Amino acid sequence: MCVNTPGSFMCICKTGYIRIDDYSCTEHDECVTNQHNCDENALCFNTVGGHNCVCKPGYTGNGTTCKAFCRDGCRNGGACIAANVCACPQGFTGPSCETDIDECSDGFVQCDSRANCINLPGWYHCECRDGYHDNGMFSPSGESCEDIDECGTGRHSCTNDTICFNLDGGYDCRCPHGKNCTGDCIHDGKIKHNGQIWVLENDRCSVCSCQNGFVMCRRMVCDCENPTVDLFCCPECDPRLSSQCLHQNGETLYNSGDTWVQNCQQCRCLQGEVDCWPLPCPEVECEFSVLPEGECCPRCVTDPCQADTIRNDITKTCLDEVNVVRFTGSSWIKHGTECTLCQCKNGHICCSVDPQCLQEL
Repeated sequence: MCVNTPGSFMCICKTGYIRIDDYSCTEHDECVTNQHNCDENALCFNTVGGHNCVCKPGYTGNGTTCKAFCRDGCRNGGACIAANVCACPQGFTGPSCETDIDECSDGFVQCDSRANCINLPGWYHCECRDGYHDNGMFSPSGESCEDIDECGTGRHSCTNDTICFNLDGGYDCRCPHGKNCTGDCIHDGKIKHNGQIWVLENDRCSVCSCQNGFVMCRRMVCDCENPTVDLFCCPECDPRLSSQCLHQNGETLYNSGDTWVQNCQQCRCLQGEVDCWPLPCPEVECEFSVLPEGECCPRCVTDPCQADTIRNDITKTCLDEVNVVRFTGSSWIKHGTECTLCQCKNGHICCSVDPQCLQEL
């Protein structure tokens, strides 16, 4: 457009155009010259006097900002990093991170012979087998499991007419020489006769029996051909279509008896109804523990600075950078700084910088 000046004039290009010479302008293609504000995951379309930004397929936003979109979402703490592509946290797999990796059955883990591998959502746990307990070292592989002396601790079911002999991982009830023992058992403070079978009071789906002084318990065997089978304990034997359940996301259908994990709860389809209860976690008796993001159960760590939970020991103190004694659990701003927060954790000093504090300086 023409602009009058004292004694002359000049030509100025309109917005979206660039000068060719003193009298001519041509359209400026911001997309070709890469002079646009489109997101890296957007397409640039040149227009008269400007340009438009449109997110690529699989991304959402206004064009200047585009975020990856995963149609089915990313579960169990997964992150959508590209169109319908989820980055799964450790321990999960699948297009939507919906599948827990069973480290125990897939052969990723080799627990000690005195421990059983217990699969948990996102990870696993080597749990001491019956007859063993952890010696306090909390070895991840179960090497810290040691034999329980059931005889010495009184944790046995030998009746008065038998003698308890401790074995590796168990015990044996033996008759004294020259005596004829009954082979009866003691269970929950009651005498059960040899050969007797009963159902647990707090678990109708478990059957126990007394066998020569030993109490043996197991889950009820489901015989779907038996018309009197208990459908509460054997929901997989329920032939009714109404026994199916819909997942909380409204998309996945489960049959009666199927189980899944949702928001750190163990859920089960029981005759058409979804029943959920808190996910059982192994007991953590270590000094330092952490609950990783996306997981449901805490685990032991050796580095106190990584720990979320600490069993504070008031007898352990810290000496800070200016030789001031700090009690465990106390926090302070590190001397000579404004944004470094330190904490005494059972004799260990753990410091971290607050990024928000740095921005406010």
